[in-house]
Amino acid sequence: MGKDFRYYFQHPWSRMIVAYLVIFFNFLIFAEDPVSHSQTEANVIVVGNCFSFVTNKYPRGVGWRLLKVLLWLLAILIGLIAGKFLFHRRLFGQLLRLKMFREDHGSWMTMFFSTILFLFIFSHIYNTILLMDGTMGAYIITDYMGIRNESFMKLAAVGTWMGDFVTAWMVTDMMLQDKPYPDWGKSARAFWKKGNVRIILFWTVLFTLTSVVVLVITTDWISWDKLNRLPSDEVSRAFLASFILVFDLLIVMQVNGLTMELSFSS
Repeated sequence: MGKDFRYYFQHPWSRMIVAYLVIFFNFLIFAEDPVSHSQTEANVIVVGNCFSFVTNKYPRGVGWRLLKVLLWLLAILIGLIAGKFLFHRRLFGQLLRLKMFREDHGSWMTMFFSTILFLFIFSHIYNTILLMDGTMGAYIITDYMGIRNESFMKLAAVGTWMGDFVTAWMVTDMMLQDKPYPDWGKSARAFWKKGNVRIILFWTVLFTLTSVVVLVITTDWISWDKLNRLPSDEVSRAFLASFILVFDLLIVMQVNGLTMELSFSS
């Protein structure tokens, strides 16, 4: 590979720096966002309906509780099936012929969003049944989640950590196994590929760091307000969110570019 723009754009150091900067930026925006300290009730469109539908606002009667559980279980089942066979295979694969959804690629993501869609639909079906009764107005499902914004942001931070770190750690694993850059990290790659070292280190580091991060987030052991002395406003946080979006797109571009290059060379 010639040392052109693509060479440096797809270089292991470039890919790992971008992946790990996403983690840093996400934690930075979590620490800077005042919503992380808000005591008001969390209100998120669509997601709030799904969360409330599954976790809270259960009526006192056993029959109503069973109805609600059966409805959200049915919504999850239909969402998974529709996401796999209707949206992923039929719509994206056969009708639109999108290459990013070829074979089983992207099926889990499609099934996840399809499940959210059907949970939202079934929450309104459940609301209609409650309204027909006339005395169950207090249990109507809305986009209010029943938890504080502070708690919701902690859940979001843990979920973001899982997604971002797994992505960055997988990029690291790929870079320590790939061959397009044979002169990069020879000793580290040799150690990584030795026996079961790769498997042991991957899962040990993942579970250890995740445990530490969850502990720090849930216990407020680190107070960012006491450490940070830099000003922050809506404009700076908007730019920070934009950086996260751009870096996420860069990760996808780096992976796709390398995949195309390997397929052409083979």
